[in-house]
Amino acid sequence: MSRNQNRPLTRGRDLNHVAWLYDPLIEKLSFGREQRFRAKTMTLLDLFPEARVLDVGCGTGTLTLMIADALDNQGEIIGIDAAPRMIAIARKKALSSGSVAQFRVGIAEQLDFADNYFDLTVNSMFTHHIDRELKQCFFREAWRTLKPGGRLITADIDRPTKLSAWITGWFGRYLLLQPELEDNLRGQLPLLMGGAGFVEIQRLAHLHGMITFFSAQKPLADPPGGTQCK
Repeated sequence: MSRNQNRPLTRGRDLNHVAWLYDPLIEKLSFGREQRFRAKTMTLLDLFPEARVLDVGCGTGTLTLMIADALDNQGEIIGIDAAPRMIAIARKKALSSGSVAQFRVGIAEQLDFADNYFDLTVNSMFTHHIDRELKQCFFREAWRTLKPGGRLITADIDRPTKLSAWITGWFGRYLLLQPELEDNLRGQLPLLMGGAGFVEIQRLAHLHGMITFFSAQKPLADPPGGTQCK
């Protein structure tokens, strides 16, 4: 399954420095809505018991552990994140709960997995942390490592549909000095997915005027999906 033993470093953002307060901070900033958001994500995954699932940018593993519970020890779920401290927390949570979820330090632009391995790749509130080139790399790598017919589920910031969301999104882009947000705020994620070779790209749900759940599929015919990023 593994393609190489040397872990590369990402040039994108990671949240290693705030890993210790990530869970309580997210819960407070979401006003208690994080669990409902995760539950909504689960309803859209369309899991089957033997599925092989990859969670990219898994953070402290909340969604990964929920997927592991749903697979009920029959499938395989691996969460990766570029932040080693996030992965350390996720592993502790898995150990304390007796979960079979696996966690590894890894980067989205160079997934350390074989071609055509996963049935489903999920990423939640991840792509707005990386620039356009890394988004393109990630989607190509997701395409490569999915089986023909496999699905990509992306839950992330999208073009705002409410004035309040538009103000919040663009204010955040400039206040936080985060140009990585622009592709999302301009609604360009489907274009980037399509450029990587995905088809059947759909917006499954839209929350709070800003967050969209996308579904995309790797074609059964398995045409070329682009070169690997360096």
